Amino acid sequence: MSVLSISWSAPSAPTGPFRGVNMKQGSGYMTQLRTDEYGPTVQAILDAARSRNVFVIARFQNHRDINITVARGLLERVQSTSFSGFAVQVFTEKGHMGFSSSNIISPENAVEQVRLAEELARAAEKLGGDAVTYRGMFSARDTEQIVPAQQYAFDAIPIDRMEQILKELNVKFGYDQRLSIRSSLGMFEDDWRVVRSDGRDVSFRIPRAFVYNVISAADGNKTASGRASISGSGLELLLDPARNADLEARTRQTSDLCIALLGAPKVKGGHYKIVIDYALAKGLAHEAFGHAAETDHMEESILGQDGRFKAGETVAPSFVSIVDGPLEGDYAYQPISATGEVREQASIIDHGVLRTALADAFSADSAGVTPVGADRVESYLHIPCPRMSNIRLLIDNPLPIPGKNQGTATAGCAEMSPEGLRQLLDQNGLRAPGETVLFLTGYKGGQVNPALGDFVFNCTGIYKLDDSGATLHQPAIFSGKVLSALKSIMAGIGPVHHDAMGTCGKRGQGVPSSGGSNAYIVIAANEAITIGGE
Repeated sequence: MSVLSISWSAPSAPTGPFRGVNMKQGSGYMTQLRTDEYGPTVQAILDAARSRNVFVIARFQNHRDINITVARGLLERVQSTSFSGFAVQVFTEKGHMGFSSSNIISPENAVEQVRLAEELARAAEKLGGDAVTYRGMFSARDTEQIVPAQQYAFDAIPIDRMEQILKELNVKFGYDQRLSIRSSLGMFEDDWRVVRSDGRDVSFRIPRAFVYNVISAADGNKTASGRASISGSGLELLLDPARNADLEARTRQTSDLCIALLGAPKVKGGHYKIVIDYALAKGLAHEAFGHAAETDHMEESILGQDGRFKAGETVAPSFVSIVDGPLEGDYAYQPISATGEVREQASIIDHGVLRTALADAFSADSAGVTPVGADRVESYLHIPCPRMSNIRLLIDNPLPIPGKNQGTATAGCAEMSPEGLRQLLDQNGLRAPGETVLFLTGYKGGQVNPALGDFVFNCTGIYKLDDSGATLHQPAIFSGKVLSALKSIMAGIGPVHHDAMGTCGKRGQGVPSSGGSNAYIVIAANEAITIGGE
């Protein structure tokens, strides 16, 4: 492993206006970040690192959240929490790293955390552990502050008003006695500040929110379930009538589907041409492909060879691309990495060809790539690792949906009925006379093996599209090989939706994720792709 020689002079923590500021201000409230008050502790960390001849990355977090859950119009849970803390990553001249964190933010404690982290770094060096070999890790010198524009401040209305609105929405959703709907509101606001020995000092806010409905339908011993949600950056989810209407439409659509599933037959298992909606496509891109592009496990990935990312290899048709990167206002928005680098838009697949890995400074060199600021953390307590943010599966020249605007969309309701989808396939030669095509709708989780490329996903329901029409069937397992699925993509239909939200778990950390694709993706029948059933 190559040795890294580090040279720097410790800067002073800025006390005046930020240099090179990239700031956006929402209406009606101050944009000052809560991490701005940590200047004395920042300076203590920089001074301690300089005196010990080590490089430091200090990461401060100030977090607050509100979570409310109601069912049948009654409050089940309300919780409001806040915390703050910081961590230091210390690097020796040879690039070995030690990590320490604390929830006590003070200059005296900061000096102690630098000392503890240095001890760990020196121990790693003596043991011959891995070292950071990417020199760009220690070369940034600018200062920045990023505050995304928001329609409402985090605390624009009291919690009891949030509870009242959520109850009213929940009652409206329960239009049928066979339905049981649990509604949850989650609002989160994280202020971060990342400071480094090379002069990099960046502060940024990450606001995010969701309203999430878990829907169950029951009739005797028959049950069916689904999910409907909206996501964004804050209280607009409750206070904007258009967002309320969107949530109501999504919930009604999924509720109707669950009720219809109570009497639906099972589909016959086998290999079919399939159509998946954008939520399932996001699951395919995220679970089965995005994780394989993360460089901290490239030696075990189907996208790596001898630990090196296979850039330049063709893995999909020329009209297929997969892109990952933050989108402002999105649930998984994060403009800056956990180590203070700008999070880039990464073209993982560019028109069928592998181009860019999701790399951080710690694993980029070993994978033969350059970092794109992909490192994230759940909280200040965690060590950064490469993660996705908003991942999109994009198809060139998608088929237009009759009567629809073909620009980028975020609404989550079906763009067309299953029967309308069948007719569109027929009109464009994507379903031959006598052929059965299965339309899978609704993503309900799954698993993937990045080393082998195997995936197993669950959907909410399946429509059989054949000469007789569109017939609803029970959900079934969708499984196969990810590279086979990508190479079998035939077409995309409709505008891009990118708000399929979730939480991504890795290394004991959970971070927000989102993404999507065109409204529908058509995948040819393939022996390596199977639909379970009777």
